[in-house]
Amino acid sequence: MVTEPLIYDTAPIGETVGPIAYSIPLDYNRRRLASYSLPESALLPDSGFAEPSLLCGQHSWVMRKRFSWEGSVHAKCDIALLKPVILGSRIHVSCRLSGKYERRGGRYVVFTLETHDDAGNLVCNVDNSMLLNFREVVEARRKSGDGARPQVAPSVSDEPAVRLSFGVKTLRRQDILAFFDAEESVYGPHPSLHNRKDIAQAAGLADIIAPGRYSIGLMNCLFTRLYGESWLSGARYSVTFLRNLVPGLRLQAEAEVSGDGNTGRFGLVSMDQVSNRAVLSGTASLKAA
Repeated sequence: MVTEPLIYDTAPIGETVGPIAYSIPLDYNRRRLASYSLPESALLPDSGFAEPSLLCGQHSWVMRKRFSWEGSVHAKCDIALLKPVILGSRIHVSCRLSGKYERRGGRYVVFTLETHDDAGNLVCNVDNSMLLNFREVVEARRKSGDGARPQVAPSVSDEPAVRLSFGVKTLRRQDILAFFDAEESVYGPHPSLHNRKDIAQAAGLADIIAPGRYSIGLMNCLFTRLYGESWLSGARYSVTFLRNLVPGLRLQAEAEVSGDGNTGRFGLVSMDQVSNRAVLSGTASLKAA
């Protein structure tokens, strides 16, 4: 397959690839949830619904039908879950290069994803901001004494009225491989900094890292225990990925209920208990029925 390098200066805004059809294996949940050390029954047992963080990162496969790039990391993600997807079913994914911007020396592109089911129903919308020049930004910030990623205060306050939590989950190297392998079982092989040490090192990392959506999957496990199917058909996320998910982190997903607890709005943070630093921060909400 001949592809064109994705270069920030010449990135063709508006370019669309797809729709491309993919099948979700029946054993997807078993493989995916094993990366959290959870049984398949941890996500709505007997429902037949797939854990939906697989709908957040298909640009890595779809857009590479048209472009080639290496060493990018996920910086920001806005997700609208509209309808559960069923294990064993087909999905149809389109990806559009919808924007680009520069910030603090970083060059970002925005991929907009739409996923439909076999009946044509829109099941998920996603906007993903990707940092293309990750290694360059890391080296510049190391020289200046700044961190590899901007650090912001977690959205969960010190004294919340209601706080929900899930974990702690120690992130092992084998968990990173298992998480990404579950996605490859849907979309096909993709050598990347999530499963190949040499590619990770070429991007300036010591070892492979988990995709930022690993934390989103952990959040999904938390919220579906509370809201069931309604979460999979009405959830909205807007999150920023603050630190790379390297082996050895001890992750805990936390959500603070906004308002009186009946609004379905949450401040989110995924904390690394080793460093006591946030790896993800943002908000989530549940669309009113």
